Amino acid sequence: MDKKQRIIITMLELVVKQGVHATPMSQVAKEANVAVGTIYHYFENKNEVIQELYKMIVKDYGVVLMANLPEEDFKAQYEIMWTNLYSYFVGNPLAFKFVEYVAAPPIISKEIVKQSVPYIANIRDFFLKGIEEKQIRNVPIRLILQMAFGSVISAVRLKFNEELEMTKAEIDLAIEMSWDAVCYKN
Repeated sequence: MDKKQRIIITMLELVVKQGVHATPMSQVAKEANVAVGTIYHYFENKNEVIQELYKMIVKDYGVVLMANLPEEDFKAQYEIMWTNLYSYFVGNPLAFKFVEYVAAPPIISKEIVKQSVPYIANIRDFFLKGIEEKQIRNVPIRLILQMAFGSVISAVRLKFNEELEMTKAEIDLAIEMSWDAVCYKN
């Protein structure tokens, strides 16, 4: 891992553990085993490291969610996307916690969110196609995304908080309930 990657990963670990404001750059440097000046060689300030983390995680979403989708069945595609995001967060608890506690305004600016849209345009396009084909309800895309992926966040929370084991049967129920919330109703 190169120095820039060590800085980013260390910042992720510390921010999730301590919070943004309780994570000084001197601690990041020490734990990343780099000089403070090295951090400032790559980044102007702490906020820029946080923004880089945000963009990195959003970029991962754009790839992970759309992996291994079947060609035709829209509902099956939706179920796989849901499962992909769930598996991503369960396998990457730091990314999940970052998204939960840090990746929101005012820490992540609307400008950075806008800059990250191209990374997830394929996900937006999937849902727009679903609306057009009357697979998904015709409501604002932001609401669809929140209803679809908010259920993933809730399921991951249940698992991490040990409130539910999130067995395959429970995951299948969560997916079914999520689909019922967004699917087109005649």
